Amino acid sequence: MRRRTLIRGAVATALAPAGIVTAAGAWAATGRSLAPAAELQGIDVSNYQLGIDYARVAAEGRSFVIAKAGGCQLAEGPYVTSSYAGHVDGARAAGLRVGHYWLSGDFLTPTAAADYFVDHLHDYRVGDVLALDVEVLDDSTRLWDDAEVSAWFNRVRERVGTYVPWFYISTGALRAGTWSRTVAAGAHLWAASWGPNDGTWPGPPDLGGRYPDWAAHQYTSVGTVAGVTPVDLNLARLRAFDLTEPTDPPGGDGLPKTSTEQDGVPGTVMWMRTQNWLRIESGYTGPIDGVPGVNTYAALQRNMRNWGYTGPIDGVMGVNSWSAVQRLAAAHGYTGPIDGAMGPNSWRAYSSFINQDRWD
Repeated sequence: MRRRTLIRGAVATALAPAGIVTAAGAWAATGRSLAPAAELQGIDVSNYQLGIDYARVAAEGRSFVIAKAGGCQLAEGPYVTSSYAGHVDGARAAGLRVGHYWLSGDFLTPTAAADYFVDHLHDYRVGDVLALDVEVLDDSTRLWDDAEVSAWFNRVRERVGTYVPWFYISTGALRAGTWSRTVAAGAHLWAASWGPNDGTWPGPPDLGGRYPDWAAHQYTSVGTVAGVTPVDLNLARLRAFDLTEPTDPPGGDGLPKTSTEQDGVPGTVMWMRTQNWLRIESGYTGPIDGVPGVNTYAALQRNMRNWGYTGPIDGVMGVNSWSAVQRLAAAHGYTGPIDGAMGPNSWRAYSSFINQDRWD
């Protein structure tokens, strides 16, 4: 995106006004980018595209708008982009697909950044894109790595449930890293590769084998949409808008690791891992859905017999049940009181146990 401060470029894919062009040769024969069949065009926007006419954007054949929600690349702290709500409202009113993106940076942990992002989403609806822009801008000094990127996506999933995740990164930075955890988190790749940067599509981005495939491609930062310049233009494959779940990462790993080990806040992934552990060890037969209920708690109580629990196996967690969980946590770094009051320190140590590879 590479503009400054409160903007990340515009994800835009330019369709011919007459519709989607199916002949690949048409790209070279015209002065503008044309999308092949089964690919959509759209734009991503920020404070640099104030006052854009979304009815005209739709009339020109664009299908989606990804609006900058904010970021954590500024030393003064995280922020919400001032134009964010207006872009979302305008795009939705014009019948366009909507997305929301967050710019990564040095000044929040991935989990805290994900929480800030989710807490400040404007009119989020299931099916909207939730994207992470991974690049170095403004006051930030380094790129987030695979562990940090995947932690952000997994935390967003813990907060909102199944969603449409996009991972934005330049192809150069992509090729310089490895991204198995981000792939496992289910993130669709939004590759930035501008080619000659003249507003035309330069061909598929070179991923260097670092990602299974691309779902969206930002191919220029100097497009013109609805009379507004500059706008980032993108192609997106239809599957880019599919809801995703975490997948098995390379090497046979299964469930993603829970960020509770870092932030002390229990969430869906932590409970999914708990259910899988209890399935393996304690007779749990319910779904691995991250929603604890009587069956999950009853299996947990059965396991907690190993940690001093002597109460009934009734699936009703109380002080005695949670005290046993704290004794388990104490074997994994918890040093607080055994009082049955689970707090961040208890959950962190418990999740250190539940994040072991054998419960993947």
